Amino acid sequence: MKTLNYIVILLAVATGGISLSRADDLALTRPEMKARLEALKQRSSRIPLPPPTEEERASGRSLVNNGRLRSLYLPASWNSWLISGWGGAGKSRGGSATTLNALQQQPDYAFKTRVFWVVSRTNDCQYCLGHQELKLRRAGMTDNQIAALDVQWDLFPAAEQAAMRAARKLTIAPQRFGTSDLQDLRNSFDDAKSIDLLYTIARYNAVNRWTSATGIPQDTAFGGEEHTELATPTAAEWSSRESTVAPVDVESRPAWESAEILLERLQAARTRQSPISLPSLDTASVLLAKDTPGVIPPQWFRAISGLSVAVDAWAQRQALIRDGWTPLQLRLMIAWITSRENRAWYAAGHARARLLANGFQEDKLYSFESLLEAAPEEHRSALKFARLLTSHPQQVGDSEVAELRQHFSDHEVAEIIHLTADANAFDRLTESLQLQLEF
Repeated sequence: MKTLNYIVILLAVATGGISLSRADDLALTRPEMKARLEALKQRSSRIPLPPPTEEERASGRSLVNNGRLRSLYLPASWNSWLISGWGGAGKSRGGSATTLNALQQQPDYAFKTRVFWVVSRTNDCQYCLGHQELKLRRAGMTDNQIAALDVQWDLFPAAEQAAMRAARKLTIAPQRFGTSDLQDLRNSFDDAKSIDLLYTIARYNAVNRWTSATGIPQDTAFGGEEHTELATPTAAEWSSRESTVAPVDVESRPAWESAEILLERLQAARTRQSPISLPSLDTASVLLAKDTPGVIPPQWFRAISGLSVAVDAWAQRQALIRDGWTPLQLRLMIAWITSRENRAWYAAGHARARLLANGFQEDKLYSFESLLEAAPEEHRSALKFARLLTSHPQQVGDSEVAELRQHFSDHEVAEIIHLTADANAFDRLTESLQLQLEF
């Protein structure tokens, strides 16, 4: 694998002849990784992505492949990025160059982009990784400095190293992210910044799962550049060093806990207190009243109520239940599967309550096999897909999405991917903060 050159990788990606689920395939050297990112421009989207129309080109809107695929297949009410400090709902009509120029004015732009790079490398999300490489160049980082993100974190400030550790652990093993990991982050950041970072890392995980599962081809033009070259030369000192970020250590998730243990976990979540000082309930209530007056804010909304995207995030979560093509029960089962796989007890409590309220049999919830048996046959491929995309996003390939397309329309396939991705973000946010379950 270490002798792959650009031509071999290009042909393999273009023809679907390379598997990237094995550990030795994922631990590419930097030249090999960049060649693969460049070759991604030749990939065909797993959900049809037609060329931009003349109307799109004349509109001034961004023509980035990711945004176009979302706008073509997802309900408009789902189409917000909702990453704090990254453009809020992302409704800029000035194209990607205008959006990037605005983002670059933010003081922590380069820092958060480095964190995004770490999350994307950990998930082996090649589309997002390519974007972050280009953004970091625009932010003034040299190729040597970007290379260090993969192999030598001690070249970065101590606070950034703490954020990178949190990003990788919460990405690759959310089921093991605990109090000591949270405290490591809090040693470098106050509680408000810690919430912002955990929320941002969680959302990056959602973006990765969407772009990698849909198989979006890399953009040939980005940020106002007509031709963006990703397979650039690498200095000799960084050319052969082994990655410490690539997901060569992905753990197989254990079997789901028994009913007795699950109920114990949910009860513990009802009585725990987050180690983080959350914004006040009064503050969250006033903010939520702008969208939904008279509602007591749930703990997850209270946690993010200090972020600029909080109200948009609330509206989007309501839309995920209200709008779209997919059946409601399927959406609820996807949220249940991701929460069980991620051992996210707050999220599991919410998903369980909604399933029971919609008439799902409780005794069918406690193992994945029982859940499959209780689900309509036409939904089972989606449930298996959601489980794989949750625990091993690196293993999702053409065949998995092709199987979904045998049972669902392209709009439904896009929604299944998005719902799984979004649930993974919700799991990581709520459990990393150890939020108290309300019921």
